[in-house]
Amino acid sequence: MKSFVFLGSCFLAVATFAQNAQNGAPAAPTTPATPLPSAGETDPSYRLTVGDSVTVNVYGEPEMSATQRVDSSGELRLPMVGEMKIGGLSVREAEEALEKLYRDRELLKNPLVVLAVSNYALREVSVLGAVRSPGNFQFPKETTSLDIADLITRLGGFTPTAKSDAVSVIRRKPDGREEVTTVDVERMISGRRRGDSSRRDFAVFPGDRIWVPERLF
Repeated sequence: MKSFVFLGSCFLAVATFAQNAQNGAPAAPTTPATPLPSAGETDPSYRLTVGDSVTVNVYGEPEMSATQRVDSSGELRLPMVGEMKIGGLSVREAEEALEKLYRDRELLKNPLVVLAVSNYALREVSVLGAVRSPGNFQFPKETTSLDIADLITRLGGFTPTAKSDAVSVIRRKPDGREEVTTVDVERMISGRRRGDSSRRDFAVFPGDRIWVPERLF
């Protein structure tokens, strides 16, 4: 009697398996696929700069992944490929450049690279003279430039004696020379108030020095 029950149970299990297979249902749960690595909150359009710490993940190749700081030459030193210049590239451009490098060197056939900034370099601009809160201003996370009118507004605006139509922006060029540009910020602010679409913005970058002179009465 027990043998009959056992055989009947086996027959029922086989029949159930066959019915599931016919209906397209899986016979057993499958192992979930490994999720792709994520770039976190790094904006793909963010442009990498000296001092940024970045994590490079090569999907399925942990020995090729690394966390490095972008050196003074704008380069990373990565396993199996050595030095790679990424300074000035966007996150997406850097990912694509690395994927191409792995293919060109025949290290990987179809590489998938995900790059994330783990620590942003300090970005400051110095604003002195006739503004309400002079000093060093640190750029927000992932921001590589600011409009000068927005920057002055963040610092509380001009003082009543400011010569806001002749603001000096001192910028050091790659060859070491300093370039001074005079900007009419008052006109920019007035244009915004009027909704003038023809107005021109002026971008300031980390390392710039801004001097707001006072009017002579």
